[in-house]
Amino acid sequence: MIAEFHKRDRARWISHLDLQRAMQRALRRAKLPVGYSQGFNPHVNLSFASALSLGLESLCEILDVELSAPAEPEAFMAALNAVLPAGLKILRARLVEDAAPAPMALMRFAEYQAFVLQSGLTGAASTLMASETVLAQKQSKKGTRQVDIRPMLFALEALEEAAGTRLTMLLLCSNADNLRPEAVLSALGARDASKTTRTRLLKADGSDLFLF
Repeated sequence: MIAEFHKRDRARWISHLDLQRAMQRALRRAKLPVGYSQGFNPHVNLSFASALSLGLESLCEILDVELSAPAEPEAFMAALNAVLPAGLKILRARLVEDAAPAPMALMRFAEYQAFVLQSGLTGAASTLMASETVLAQKQSKKGTRQVDIRPMLFALEALEEAAGTRLTMLLLCSNADNLRPEAVLSALGARDASKTTRTRLLKADGSDLFLF
């Protein structure tokens, strides 16, 4: 079963590891026919398309969970939503064949929106997109290093509003590498981002990852 869910409000402070635990607990409490791993300490076989940075909201997280028996998507959604913690909600679900590729293998881009309590960023966004090289600090499992993030930045728009600037960015997000929106905000010289939200996960052709 592939399910899309949002992660909002207080749930944005749930770490990726705690999100995995919360989903496993919810699936057990919902008494859904899920598949378990083998071994001494069996756990629900599930995976997510992409880990989300702590503090970010999302409207499009993807959950891939193995079923041990058939289940209707509508019943799956209703049962899981009844037991999920506040801020997590299944938005849509669909059955896929066992042989279908994992969502993370098809994922290529992530779209984010960030609202910044700062004006005058329209020109900075245009300059950034026109630059051949954009050096920024990028965090990885090996630590923080300076990299050229320009090849991983595919689109950046800035819309001036009364209280600040709304930024929309399309960034690399794949199983091999990804660019976090925080790095783009830093390269822009943006500060005081009140909220950043992941709005879409996309395949290489730009289509919705949920519908692979």
